[in-house]
Amino acid sequence: MAKKGIEEMISEIEIFIDNCKYKPLSSSMIIVPKDDLEQMLNELKLKLPNEIERCKKIMRNKEAILADARTRADSIITESVAEANKLVDQSQIVELANIRANEILDMARSQADQIVNEANADANEIRLGSMYYTKDKLTEVSNYINATLEAEKANYDNLIQSLQSNLDIVLNNTNEINGDIANMTGAAQQAAAPEEATQTTSEENNTTVENEQDYNVYGKTEYSNDDEDDEDDDFDDDFLDD
Repeated sequence: MAKKGIEEMISEIEIFIDNCKYKPLSSSMIIVPKDDLEQMLNELKLKLPNEIERCKKIMRNKEAILADARTRADSIITESVAEANKLVDQSQIVELANIRANEILDMARSQADQIVNEANADANEIRLGSMYYTKDKLTEVSNYINATLEAEKANYDNLIQSLQSNLDIVLNNTNEINGDIANMTGAAQQAAAPEEATQTTSEENNTTVENEQDYNVYGKTEYSNDDEDDEDDDFDDDFLDD
């Protein structure tokens, strides 16, 4: 499996975010699987040290590049001097040889300077370019994650406030119902009190009448109507005997 570069990993994160589903009733907010995103970011973090080490290696190779450039420049100069010396040996073309030698020397110095400058520019450009690009991409990802977290936090706060409001309404309705129940119960008890008092008075009157029937002028009687009939019969028998 080929190793992924930073640019490829960042592109995968961008594609992953683009493929996330939108939140219900929202056209700008998405639902991001936290574990998957964290895994991709961790892989990116693990990759960064290698890229930074590669940039450092380029900087270390800078000296080697410069040394190689100097060697090539010295070789060109040496060859130019040798060629110039050959031309100088020929007396017929001494003046031309000097001119040619100077031109070669100037060209060699110019080429050497150009090689050194290009090596420095390439090394710095590669290093700075990779670092700035990585920094920009990480900043974009960080800003997006922070914005998503803030939006989710706001949604949860709104949900809690809505639930609290509904709870307050339910509690108020419950208190009103309890008050109505208490009022109706009190009214029913007040209506039942006169009926109980009337029933108690009627029972007391009945008891008084019964007690009056059990008493005569001599006090409470111990016999019934049957006893009176027996006495009358005895009186009649005595009268007949007489």
